[in-house]
Amino acid sequence: MKKIYLLPGIMCNQTLWKKMYLYFDDNYELIHLEIPLKKNLDEIVSTLNREIKDDKINLLGFSLGGYIASLFAVKYPNKINKLFIVACSLCEFSNEEIIKRKNAIAFTKKFGFKGLSRKKIISLLEKENQNDNYLIELIQKMYIDLGEDVFLSQFFSTLNRPDLLNKLLCLNKRVTFLYSINDGLVNINWLNKLESLSSNYKFIKINGSSHMLPLEKPKELSTEIKNWIN
Repeated sequence: MKKIYLLPGIMCNQTLWKKMYLYFDDNYELIHLEIPLKKNLDEIVSTLNREIKDDKINLLGFSLGGYIASLFAVKYPNKINKLFIVACSLCEFSNEEIIKRKNAIAFTKKFGFKGLSRKKIISLLEKENQNDNYLIELIQKMYIDLGEDVFLSQFFSTLNRPDLLNKLLCLNKRVTFLYSINDGLVNINWLNKLESLSSNYKFIKINGSSHMLPLEKPKELSTEIKNWIN
């Protein structure tokens, strides 16, 4: 049996993988990991290192989970077999993004947790899915189910994240990146730079703008995961 550990994105729970699970049979074991609620990224990956008992793992991370998976890999390379990064560029946040997130934290502390707006969710989806109420409500429900404490923890602990490009170039592991070419949450220039500097990594580029690939493109993603793991 092939075992794959899965790290979700910000304010995502196991629901993120529910459509993807349908494309895997009993030859695969998919293990969902919760993002530990810690003060910073170093504490998050240290906690994961203690929680994961296997010696060599196949680790997939989506969005924020992609960054955490990559940081885990560069800090604990002996614990990684293969790495798969979905919808994520491993660079530091811009000053504008940091300010936006700090404002979101301050707003939530003052007025309470409001979840994710329909407008914001629609911006994460392909045009053809922007009227899919089931999908929109699924994403909204993940936010509500996780709640204010998780929101504040995840936003605060991940504000300061270093650029991982140079460390990743020194990582002697099989790494696959998969992302939409028009995903507004992914720094395409950063990924292009990494691709130009190393021939060791595989880059799979999806036409479109979807960020929520595990929910919007579960079949395509599952196919690429099987190619990666096999």
